Amino acid sequence: MTGTLHIVGLGPGGADHRTPAASAAIARADVVVGYAPYVDQCADLLADSQEVVRCAMGEEAERADEALARAAAGARVALVSSGDAGVYGMAARTLERAAEISEGERPRLEVVPGITAALAAAAAVGAPLADDWATLSLSDLRTPWTTVERRIEALADSGLALAIYNPRSRTRTWQLDRLLDLLRTRRGSDAPVASVTDVGRPGERVVRTTLGDLDAAEVTMRTILLVAGETGRYAGPWLVAERADALAGAGR
Repeated sequence: MTGTLHIVGLGPGGADHRTPAASAAIARADVVVGYAPYVDQCADLLADSQEVVRCAMGEEAERADEALARAAAGARVALVSSGDAGVYGMAARTLERAAEISEGERPRLEVVPGITAALAAAAAVGAPLADDWATLSLSDLRTPWTTVERRIEALADSGLALAIYNPRSRTRTWQLDRLLDLLRTRRGSDAPVASVTDVGRPGERVVRTTLGDLDAAEVTMRTILLVAGETGRYAGPWLVAERADALAGAGR
C-alpha cells in the first residue's frame, strides 16, 4: 500500500508567509524530509510523533529518493522547500524521480505551492513586477555559465523587470559583477534596483538604489535583486511598474 508525498513550498521565511495548505500538509505528515534549515523553518509545526529527516546542502537527489521511498512504503510524507517548491526547489527533481517508478508502486504526489522569494521581495519594495517580468538564477553549479550569460543578454535587451536569485556568495562573486556590467551597458546606470535580503525573516533588509550605485559587496545568497523593467520607476519610496495597456484602460 503506497502512501502520499506532498512537495511543500514553505514561503520565504516566517510563518506569516506560509500558506494554510502547506501548514496542513506538514502537520498531517508521518515523515518530514528536507534540507536542515528548511526543516527548522517549519519547526513550529512539528510534533514528537513525527519522524524528521534533516539533509545537507547538495543532497537534492538523496532527499527526493528518501521522500519517495518513505511514501512508497505507506507513509504520509512532506518534502519541504523554501519559497515555492517549483521555483528553484525540490518539485521538478522529485517528479522526475517519481516518473521512473512504475505506476502501481508510485505514491500519490501533490505539489503544494508557496510564496516565492521574488514575490515577497517585490511586496517589500512596492510593485515592481506589475508589468511583465522574468526570474534568473546566477548560480552556475548546475547550469553552465555560458547558458546563464546567454539568458542574461537576452533578458537585458527585453525590457522586462528581473528578479535575480542566488546573486552572490562568499566564493562566487564575479558572476554578479558580470551581470551588472551587462545590464548597465544595455539599460543604463540610472535603472532602478532594489536589493532585499532575508525577506520575511528577522533582520530583513531593503536597499533601494540604481544599477550604477548598487554595492555588490552587500549582496548575499539570501538576497533577491529586483531590477526595474522599462516601465519601472520609483514613486516616492516605492518601486513600481505599470503595464502599458493598463494606461489605455485594458486589463483592469
